[in-house]
Amino acid sequence: MKDINPKSMNGIIPPRHGGFHKEVMTQDTHSSPVAVDPLEKKGDRIESNPFFEKGWTKNVEQKNVFNQKRKIGTRPMIWFLIFLLISGVGFGISNYFSSALVTINPTKRSVTINSDFMAIKEGTPGDLTFKTMSIQEEESRDIPATLDKKIQKKASGRVIIYNAYSGEQQRLIKNTRLESLDHKIFRIDESVVVPGAKMVNGKVGQPGAIEAVVYADVPGKEYNIGLSDFTIPGFKGDPRYSKFTARSKPEAPLLGGFSGAVKVPSDEAIVAAQEDIKQNLKNTAIEKARAQVPPEVSFFPGSMILKFEEVPQEFSTENTMKVVVRATVTVFFFNTSLLVKKFTEAASLDTQGDSYEVPSISSLVFSFIDPIDGMVFSNLTKIRFHVTGNILFVGKIDDKKIQTVLAGKEKKDFGKLIANERNVAKAEAVIRPMWKTVFPQDSAKIVIKVISN
Repeated sequence: MKDINPKSMNGIIPPRHGGFHKEVMTQDTHSSPVAVDPLEKKGDRIESNPFFEKGWTKNVEQKNVFNQKRKIGTRPMIWFLIFLLISGVGFGISNYFSSALVTINPTKRSVTINSDFMAIKEGTPGDLTFKTMSIQEEESRDIPATLDKKIQKKASGRVIIYNAYSGEQQRLIKNTRLESLDHKIFRIDESVVVPGAKMVNGKVGQPGAIEAVVYADVPGKEYNIGLSDFTIPGFKGDPRYSKFTARSKPEAPLLGGFSGAVKVPSDEAIVAAQEDIKQNLKNTAIEKARAQVPPEVSFFPGSMILKFEEVPQEFSTENTMKVVVRATVTVFFFNTSLLVKKFTEAASLDTQGDSYEVPSISSLVFSFIDPIDGMVFSNLTKIRFHVTGNILFVGKIDDKKIQTVLAGKEKKDFGKLIANERNVAKAEAVIRPMWKTVFPQDSAKIVIKVISN
């Protein structure tokens, strides 16, 4: 306590009511001296404390300088770390979004072909096989009936004649009689050859069959019998009688017989209506056939058989008559890859394991060598055909293989890698981003664009 200096009592006003009151000294700008804070007096105890001496201030300043230098020294390291982070992110993004486009011009060979071929319905792998598909369309039109005419018309329709007798074919001459179950006589309009049966172990496995048009023996509505089974009276007393039969086709029943006076259109009006209907049916049937043929097969305009059939007219006393035409288009089509293989063999191409495509295969001229008119297409087991035309063989490019080969490889090795692909005539590669010199590791990011034109 001895070291504590008593403070001056100046400025202390005795309390009026038992307390103390400190007088606030104000500066008089005119005459009064400035009051001095007792704490600032020389020799004051607080002033003389070593803690407040200049040495402490110097230490603080040195510490601040050290901290400032330390901060300045760490800045390059921070910027370096930021640079590494940005570079890493950029590298990752560039790798993630990297891609490559490989443009390929395949090899091409133009060859003229003029050769015969054979296809079978069923065969072993590697055999050229064929399949058929039939589409039927029907269209009708009412036309004015303006002429009175006495009509004598025979019922007609289509039948399938079967040979379950032997493996030998059988010719039936024009006007051969067929007898229905109710003993009505119909005759075939053209001579036909019924194919032999398919024999299995000396027995008939599948009857031979052929389609034919038949007409009633006499005019009249009583022959409009629709569907029926038939025998051939000419074979009575012969073992063939029970083995040669016929049956009406459901889509072409026996109708159209008439005898009497009716109103009919002019012949010119009937012909004009039929021709117009035929053109419409042709377009419709062909477009439907094209839409239903599987994508892995090929066919030709010449391998499409189009048949028109005039449906028997129904005569009446009305002032109009209905003209009906039926169109059936049957398409013979072939496995594309096997067909192209046969073409390369016929053209004597040295493929050395290469494979080709023929983009314009349908432009070739196709024709049947053996006549198939009147044949039941579903019963054909083999066909022979001729193909002529100029074929452009285009090398087939294996996209997946090339993507796998290039994945992760240096761009500088592109020429050497692509040279191993025999079907590649020319190739170019572009990698994105532009500074990348390596193809993406992910083969899916390598796009193969084939220019075949």
